[in-house]
Amino acid sequence: MYELKQFLKFNAVGLLNTAVDYLVFALLTEILYLPDTPAKLISYSCGILNSYVLNTAWTFKRERKRTPSEVLGFVLVNIVSLGAALAVLYVCRNLLHIETALFRNLIATPISMLINFFGNKLFVFRPK
Repeated sequence: MYELKQFLKFNAVGLLNTAVDYLVFALLTEILYLPDTPAKLISYSCGILNSYVLNTAWTFKRERKRTPSEVLGFVLVNIVSLGAALAVLYVCRNLLHIETALFRNLIATPISMLINFFGNKLFVFRPK
């Protein structure tokens, strides 16, 4: 039951992170006309900052203080997750010829979310 509760909390935080990511991505691509890759780098970074704060304080709450290795692990998991999102954006744009940046991002996000959850659960926020 604890695992399900934790997964639901992670996804609630994820929804907020996704909203931050999408809003920033939309602003950068649709209003400022930034290409996908730099827009995603910026928007994803905004989401992971929110994610770290909320996941450490709520989802994977712990009694001990944050450690440098935990922060490094979190950053590494998010780099892998971002890399997967960027790869999906590339495939959607260049191989599948999906024209709409927001639709490409809609496809990339669930893949990135799964990688992010399991990476954080298994490597970053695992109990000592």
